[in-house]
Amino acid sequence: MRKVINFLLVIITIAALVCVGVYIYNREYRKTLITDIINTTTDKSKFKPYILGTNISFARNGNSAEYINVSDGWGGQEDVHRCALGNTSVLRLYIPDGAGTTLRLTVDAFGVFAPKIYDSQKITVYANDNMLTVWYVGYDGPFSVVIPDWIMIDNTLVLRFEAAAPYAPPPDKRKISMAVKN
Repeated sequence: MRKVINFLLVIITIAALVCVGVYIYNREYRKTLITDIINTTTDKSKFKPYILGTNISFARNGNSAEYINVSDGWGGQEDVHRCALGNTSVLRLYIPDGAGTTLRLTVDAFGVFAPKIYDSQKITVYANDNMLTVWYVGYDGPFSVVIPDWIMIDNTLVLRFEAAAPYAPPPDKRKISMAVKN
């Protein structure tokens, strides 16, 4: 009986030590995370939190206005899309659960181009200044690209779309590269 009691005391002592160790580890881990967030160089006020899997709709009643600035190369929301204007359009996302995650960007869009000269609009896609791919955006989408996990910086993602030859389809005076639906 004494051996059983001694054995139980040893087990209880080990369990208590493990619990204390886990508590200390978690406390220090949280402290490090908080310090990392405080010390980040990224201005998170420029980013809207994005939950992975959420569809961003660029249609008139969609939610794209939460993630873009008109000054970042976007036109107003139209009935079924929003136009990417000029040579560069930017989308800024803060992805709280994005660290260490490989992502897939899928864009449903159609190109705006001079029809007698081109059959598509050449769009170069960047994520945090890293070139991902070149899309030839014609009359139909969607277009997709994988974003490797190492590209994410401070859980933020700046997507940039560079157009080769924005075009102003008559009577529109705006230079448009593509019309994005979602």
